[in-house]
Amino acid sequence: MTTTTLVSGLRGPSLISDSQPKHWEDAEKASILEAFEEAMSCHKCTIKVTEATMAIDIERGSYLTTSYPPLFPNNHKRDEDISPLDISSPNLEQSFWGLINVAQRQHYYDIVEQKLDQRLLDDPTVDENIAALFAHYQVDFHINQHYLSRRGVLTLCRDASDMGALRKWQWEMHELQAIMDGVNVIPTTKKRMGWPNDGNLEMFHQIRMWKGAWQTREKHLREVRARWAIIMEERRRQREELLARSGKAPMGKLSPTVTVRLYYRGQLRDVRELERIMPVEAGVRLGQTTQSSGF
Repeated sequence: MTTTTLVSGLRGPSLISDSQPKHWEDAEKASILEAFEEAMSCHKCTIKVTEATMAIDIERGSYLTTSYPPLFPNNHKRDEDISPLDISSPNLEQSFWGLINVAQRQHYYDIVEQKLDQRLLDDPTVDENIAALFAHYQVDFHINQHYLSRRGVLTLCRDASDMGALRKWQWEMHELQAIMDGVNVIPTTKKRMGWPNDGNLEMFHQIRMWKGAWQTREKHLREVRARWAIIMEERRRQREELLARSGKAPMGKLSPTVTVRLYYRGQLRDVRELERIMPVEAGVRLGQTTQSSGF
């Protein structure tokens, strides 16, 4: 029994659409395709979803079934040029379908077929169209998790402390929104263990992927810090040159001290003379850091 036979009622007359989105940036395309390839070859994730979580995502519009194949609309059109007066709903684009080639689509169908056969084996009485839709959902949910591991909110978190602060903030915003909606919120001092509006356990799976990517995250953090050190060194050099051109401190004859004034709430609180750190070449000062980070 083939997938294309079961889902014929869900799709249009053409199996493959050749339309390619042209407005996406190269970085976004690369991120989407990398997430797709990772998910298609991934054997590490142990994501377990149910038809109940699929129903939650469909009901709240997170998983669209009005077209074929169904999709998670994780890419929105860029909105820099949209007027604030335009209150129409955002135009959503398919996440990966228009970017993959025929061979990749066939690979996608093969995995969906495996999920479908397993579902029919587990419960021969299940409705075939529901089983086909759930097979798509399992594969699409997995792809979306790999996409969110690059673009999701947890990418802002450097460590567990950041993640805890993010979760606390989300719960505070959730309760504030409930109050604005007129819902009676009962105050509690108990520590919240989950995430708000996470009925499909998306954040639960995202945390597992976030923890597994700690080496990549540490490498990226080191590279960013090295680039920032180079930027700060360049800004220091530019300030020295600006002072020299302004005549306040001729180049090569800089004052050995710097006057620093400390203000608090608009009031001058302290004045100190600090020793000036003489400029050095960036390669000498940052050589070890830049070399280890590939600069």
